[in-house]
Amino acid sequence: MAWNPPPSGPPPYYGYPPPSSATPGFAYVPTPVMMPVYPPEQINLQPAYIYPPPPVPDPVVVVDAPEPPPDVIHWVPSDPSSARNLKEMALVVGREAWDGSPLWAIRSHHSGHLIPGKLAIKHKAAYVPYYGKEVPVHNFEVLCAPSHAVHWLPASNGDIPTSAIIAGNTDTGEPLFLGRTRHKGSVTPGKVQGSSGGIFISFAGKEISYQQYEVLCRMDGY
Repeated sequence: MAWNPPPSGPPPYYGYPPPSSATPGFAYVPTPVMMPVYPPEQINLQPAYIYPPPPVPDPVVVVDAPEPPPDVIHWVPSDPSSARNLKEMALVVGREAWDGSPLWAIRSHHSGHLIPGKLAIKHKAAYVPYYGKEVPVHNFEVLCAPSHAVHWLPASNGDIPTSAIIAGNTDTGEPLFLGRTRHKGSVTPGKVQGSSGGIFISFAGKEISYQQYEVLCRMDGY
């Protein structure tokens, strides 16, 4: 009959017969089990370094760019009846010989062109030179500018000073400039076209050309 150790007794001896409880002087001593011993956890007692908070940048102030000053040399839409209201701003660019009345500079659209011409303000009559004729116009722009912002420079044969004021254009995009010349005692404004070699004014129903003329130019700083 096989031997079974009691439930609460020591583990069996494998390969050897169990000690007899009847054997006098024999006692069973269990073998101690060695458990691993770990060293105590090392604690870092150095004080923690506290980093300072990052600097707060200055708030960005958005400043709108200042508005550019308005151009003192400009063109104002008008017509023969209301043009007189621009008397304080319009630039006098010529005189009629027969009565000494002032001539203002205008420009008007005609046949795809924007053509500089003249306004006899006293007589409420505006004209542009075109294709050999003096063409009356009824809707136009009046040149307004203080006299100290512009000056006249002599030129000839289609030459254009670098500071000349563009006053219009042809239907192909060629710029036209405002000029003036003397004709039968009058100082008359008209268009200067570089490719055509001179100035063209309207007078007594016709378009008349000259090779010598003055060109309206912008003063430095304007």
